[in-house]
Amino acid sequence: RNKQTTAKPVAEVVAELLALKQARGAAPSYLEDLRHRLKRVGAAFCKDACNVTTAEIQAWLDAQGFSRQGYSDYRNRLHLLFNFAVARGYAIDNPVAGVEKIKVRGGETEIFTPEQIARLLANASPEFLPALAIGAFAGVRSAEIERLEWSDIDLAGRYVTVGVNRSKTAGRRIVPICDALQAWLLPYAGRQGRIWPGTHDAFYDPQQETAAATEVKADPEKNVKAQKPVAWKSNALRHSYASYRFAQTGDAGRVAGELGNSAAVVHKHYRELVKPADAERWFAVKPEAPANLITLQKGAL
Repeated sequence: RNKQTTAKPVAEVVAELLALKQARGAAPSYLEDLRHRLKRVGAAFCKDACNVTTAEIQAWLDAQGFSRQGYSDYRNRLHLLFNFAVARGYAIDNPVAGVEKIKVRGGETEIFTPEQIARLLANASPEFLPALAIGAFAGVRSAEIERLEWSDIDLAGRYVTVGVNRSKTAGRRIVPICDALQAWLLPYAGRQGRIWPGTHDAFYDPQQETAAATEVKADPEKNVKAQKPVAWKSNALRHSYASYRFAQTGDAGRVAGELGNSAAVVHKHYRELVKPADAERWFAVKPEAPANLITLQKGAL
């Protein structure tokens, strides 16, 4: 315990680690993920790395409301960060070593219900709503949505083009625009530039803000029952689209083409998670006048 350390704030350790990873040629997608998660950590722990305790990290992870996968991902990134801090002499030992590990069950696929996506869309900001709708009704990855531009959205032809320079897998694909997505995007017709106008780091804040805004307070006069906020689930928009789309079409190859992965992956993760009737309700979530209200319509897509 007498080992000497150099006092350095967590945020500065984060910046040093990111710079090293970039200099060593880390993949852009990995760097984006690392940057997003660790900058959030740096903002949360405003102290020197050598003074961060296991109890503080455990309490922070427990308070975030992460899914099992999200918790595991953040714990892994924190472990990497403090291993780096130890190696550079900014901490005596790694406090994450004593943080609880959560086993992520194989095949666990979290999705939203039609009622939940309806509440999320009803409470999304005008800037975030297009990204939310494209994820829910076209299954486009978050990282791809960040790179999409309005020129990639053909509302007349009814398709989204995820080009080679937008796709995570460097393969071009075409995703159909269903009636629900068409309805949500029509108010944005004629827009130019990027669909998500903010930064990568800022993309994830409205997810939590939108989820928090879905809380419904009881109002006896209007016969409204209280409802807890919808918990944001990591990757659940894409998982939801894949699950409901597979239930709707029964065609794994078609869904795989729209997702940009393989039919085997679709069968493994999305087969029979939901019923066709659930898919009908999912793809019937559309805006209704006034614009901030939506309904779960039943009918043709």
